[in-house]
Amino acid sequence: MQAAGGLGALAGVAGLASCAPRDARAPKASGAAGADPFEGAAEFFAACPPECQHHNLKAQVVDGKVVRVTCGAANESRPCMMGMSRVEWLSTDQRLTTPLKRAGEKGAGSWEPISWDEALDLVADKLRDAIDRVGNAGIVCDSHAGNFNAIAGAVGPAFIARIGGATTLTGSLCCAAVAGATIPMFGKRFYDTRNTIADAECILVWGNNPAVTMNGYFGRFEQAMERGAAMYVIDPVHSETASKATEWVPIKPTTDTALALGMLKVIVSENLHDQGFLKAHSTAPCLVGADGALELIDPSDKGSYAVIDARTGQRVRHDAEGVDPLLSAGEANRTDGGRTVFDLIVQACDEWSPAAVEAETGVPAATVERLARAFASTKRGMIIQNMGGFMRTSYGTYAVAAQNNLAVFTGNIGAAGNGVCDAGGINNHVKLSPLFDNPAVSPDLPKIPRVQFARRVLEDDPNPIEVFISSRESPMTQFPNTGLVKEALKKIPFVVVIDSLMTSTALYADLVLPSATVFETEDLLCNARSHLVQLSQKAVDPPGEAHDDLWIFTQLAKRMGVGADFDHDAEFFARKALEGTGIAYEQLAEEHAIDAYPPDFVPYAGGAFPTASGKAELYQAPWLKKGLEAVPSYHRAAETRGGTAGLDDAYPLAAVQRKLNRSVHSTFGILSSICSATRDHACVMINSQDAAERGIGDGDRAVVYNDRGEHRARAIVTDQIMSGVVCVENGWWEQQGGSSSYVTNDAVGHLSGEHCCNETLVNVRKEA
Repeated sequence: MQAAGGLGALAGVAGLASCAPRDARAPKASGAAGADPFEGAAEFFAACPPECQHHNLKAQVVDGKVVRVTCGAANESRPCMMGMSRVEWLSTDQRLTTPLKRAGEKGAGSWEPISWDEALDLVADKLRDAIDRVGNAGIVCDSHAGNFNAIAGAVGPAFIARIGGATTLTGSLCCAAVAGATIPMFGKRFYDTRNTIADAECILVWGNNPAVTMNGYFGRFEQAMERGAAMYVIDPVHSETASKATEWVPIKPTTDTALALGMLKVIVSENLHDQGFLKAHSTAPCLVGADGALELIDPSDKGSYAVIDARTGQRVRHDAEGVDPLLSAGEANRTDGGRTVFDLIVQACDEWSPAAVEAETGVPAATVERLARAFASTKRGMIIQNMGGFMRTSYGTYAVAAQNNLAVFTGNIGAAGNGVCDAGGINNHVKLSPLFDNPAVSPDLPKIPRVQFARRVLEDDPNPIEVFISSRESPMTQFPNTGLVKEALKKIPFVVVIDSLMTSTALYADLVLPSATVFETEDLLCNARSHLVQLSQKAVDPPGEAHDDLWIFTQLAKRMGVGADFDHDAEFFARKALEGTGIAYEQLAEEHAIDAYPPDFVPYAGGAFPTASGKAELYQAPWLKKGLEAVPSYHRAAETRGGTAGLDDAYPLAAVQRKLNRSVHSTFGILSSICSATRDHACVMINSQDAAERGIGDGDRAVVYNDRGEHRARAIVTDQIMSGVVCVENGWWEQQGGSSSYVTNDAVGHLSGEHCCNETLVNVRKEA
């Protein structure tokens, strides 16, 4: 689960206030004699590029300095306090302004300013040395969610490709499970249901908190409820969204698949499933052979799935003209043991009666039945996954797939007001052209699961890492098992961090390179969080000697003898990216942000899926090769109550993480304006009964701990979280006491390399 905030978790400010409608007006700033101090200010527009909602921002500049950031062009709502805090970010004395070389032990905070020439020569020398001694496998260059701009995101990989490649980190910290389930099942992900949220009649918000993580368009959820929609929030934490919902449905962490299977069992047993949709738009009627593969009519045609025609009793292609396929092989009285995909899915649900679901998940049996009937009784039922924390467990792919099955079995997909919401944005409709024609690198270069980066480094698995270049991310706050991350950074001989602030990761670097940020460089944004294609303008010069990513990697490329493709300005690359999009650079420069998202778009409209069969593929034979079932099934997670890890006695509390409206991961979290508007310390939500057993009172300093490490936070004692569960917060810096990831699980999920941070057992004690 990932609740993004509990009631009372923030100091009552700045939360949902950022969701004001677009016609809301901020009060005018007042100056001497009532004059407007911003009158005559130059105006520049830019996208907010961290992984969030990519609001368009407007900066007002006076005397070469950004003095105010407000709403930009074409937003649905005003920017949140984080976007407006860019004023501080641009001018804070915490900005890095010159390259810094470590002068003491890593983490000691002792630095020596050096010139750019010295810094870049040093990086080039270290790269050559690593290649000579270990090969390109001895290098890792990584970036993640700190900046989704097109140019910033392209230059690092282009540089690495030109020097022969490197070891890569694979998998996502947030959504490996949804990629592992939805892409093979539906053919594509990031298809956005945003346009028709307000048309929904039944909304299942599953393990996420759109009031915070979709705050830019949360008004659409409220519109749906004003029209009579029921909204159910399934989450162990009573979040901001739960406070506005029809009903909060608490659930034990890691058990979401069992709930989805139990709901499906109710739907099928009460004949509430949409047989017509299943027959026409899914592989549910397709036959599964004894070898575990889908039966084929023509062995040479992998799309010729076999079904049994109800009229003739014969095996025919699933897409044969006029076919009326049987959903269950049992209807044909087959004696060879053959089964359909439908049969196998129903079989996986057999043990999950409402009573069994209650015993495993804590969701009352009557609630299981009520949720199932509510969702199946409408054709405007929507599931909000939005990369929720429920999928950040070792079997998270099954949890996503089981929810997808609920949508398909009820026909709640492919029409206005229904579907499965996986965020999504403009990049599914507008494809930027490649900025670089990168050479191929050896396919034999290693790939390391991102969540086990630290463990692999410490074990030299599969080889020593000599150079680690980190930009647009902070592994010390976001990668799991932070203690190991710290040791890994200490072990790697040469760590380079490219950033604008001294992040938690930069503290453990050997070299820190100061980068430009928003309004200090030109770039282009076209991504999966916004419906806008946006051009970011340069409004001011970066402070001191800071430079943007394009300049930094261009200079490195020149030193490595591969700089020919880099030596162009940002406008050149922005124009190149827009080639073939139908959007001219001049148009974007004038309008700043263009909403090119089809206004009537519905994901998988009419039940047409971009899969090989054109249908929802509900059976995944490749999962069998991993020793698991080809349809969603429930397996109790290892690090959970009653799990095989056997940690219940030592660590009896399940820890889940939540996002706060004060930061995007760790981005923004150190700014004083954010800290003063919210708070500058981490909190842990704990149920009143669990707190009483440990002598912890509301506001007490507490320590969340397990064998991996400790996380210090102040207690929020509340009944707005399930007993047996604690909720820690994402994004706190070392300078603020350290990340909650000190205790999180760094296991790799079984099907998709899932991040298992919400499959974590801990205990909590009052700090002495």
